[in-house]
Amino acid sequence: MSIEKIQYSSPKVPELVMQAIINAIEKGHIKVGSDLPSERDLAEKLGVGRGSLRECLAILEFLGALESSGNRKRVTRDADYIRKAKSFVHVSNQIETLDDFIEFRRVTEVAIVRFACQRATEEDLAAMLDAVERMENDANDSTADVDFHDALAAASHNMIMAATIHMVTCMISNIRTRFLLQPDYIEQSKVSHRALYEAIKARNAEAAAQEMNNHLDIVKHFSKKYPEE
Repeated sequence: MSIEKIQYSSPKVPELVMQAIINAIEKGHIKVGSDLPSERDLAEKLGVGRGSLRECLAILEFLGALESSGNRKRVTRDADYIRKAKSFVHVSNQIETLDDFIEFRRVTEVAIVRFACQRATEEDLAAMLDAVERMENDANDSTADVDFHDALAAASHNMIMAATIHMVTCMISNIRTRFLLQPDYIEQSKVSHRALYEAIKARNAEAAAQEMNNHLDIVKHFSKKYPEE
């Protein structure tokens, strides 16, 4: 397999690794449906450390471009798909697209809470409650927020919505980490997530939709108040 060695002077090595893999797929040096070389061989061909390579491969796997089978990584998507998925992630992190991103979340997540009010099982409610209680008991538990939104999306019992929200929660993990440094956000977030859970538990779709809109208002406010530097 032919793949060009990376020439870099930037700290964003995983992104350069991804671009090199995209280029190799586009040129036909890596075929869709074929296995990538071993991590050691691929890192050597690219001239990068295995840590940076693994970070890139994890992102590609998350985007659905790679599939793991034991120690092997199989390419499942073409270069055009990877570029589009990558651009979606970049767009979500740009402050100038914040209003569009919040609007996207309103459409998707308000629909999700309405479905959850109709379809949530006791197991779904228990998963949401566990995440809420973890947030309330440990302000530094950033995974609790992610788990709540994943559990809420799963409670919609719509596989496409659940998969979309899982991607969104991973995309905005850096935002959650920044917000956890702000005590005023932490308190508002705890109250908001608890209110969302209680509305869904009560099967009150209108109240749940309003609480989700309130929650996204909080996210929008703090995203503008504490933009990423």
